[in-house]
Amino acid sequence: MIIIDKLGLNIKKFRNIKKLSLKELAKEIDVSPSMLSQIESGKANPSLNTLKLISKNLDVPMFTLFEEENKESAMIVKKENRIRITSGRTNSDKYQLSYDLLSPDMKGDIQLCEMKLSGFQYNSDDFNIHKGEEVAVCSLGKIELMLETGTYLLQNGDSVRIPSGTKHRWKNPGKEDCAIIFAISPPIF
Repeated sequence: MIIIDKLGLNIKKFRNIKKLSLKELAKEIDVSPSMLSQIESGKANPSLNTLKLISKNLDVPMFTLFEEENKESAMIVKKENRIRITSGRTNSDKYQLSYDLLSPDMKGDIQLCEMKLSGFQYNSDDFNIHKGEEVAVCSLGKIELMLETGTYLLQNGDSVRIPSGTKHRWKNPGKEDCAIIFAISPPIF
């Protein structure tokens, strides 16, 4: 579940670190200053696309916006305590696209996440490109990896390495849910 209050506080914290006014950031992410103020105060829940724009404009990985201070030396993440970001319906069993952070935080050298897609969904409207190598394994169903050079079908258990700077996009080719577990180094998502 999205922790809206912590999300808003972190957005405000990183906005202040970047020395951006509420109005400046709102303009960059194409929302009204009033809407951004509501997000920062925990009164509104941003869409996944708005979260992506916020993290891009604040130069922080998206999951960093949900982090709480972790002062423990053990870094175990219980399934029920994962940070989850969803698109579409927000209850945990019904979604179009969801991301779970499997790493305890964004402080390490690698980030581990799980992405689930419901039937016939894409993970984004366009190709993604980022610094950092990504390794993914299909953990549920079948999923298509779309690159500029072609499309590849991964079945449950298949894995792939995507080099840094490679444009890519994921698609669920069927009506049943599918999922991948992916690692990115350095953490950028």
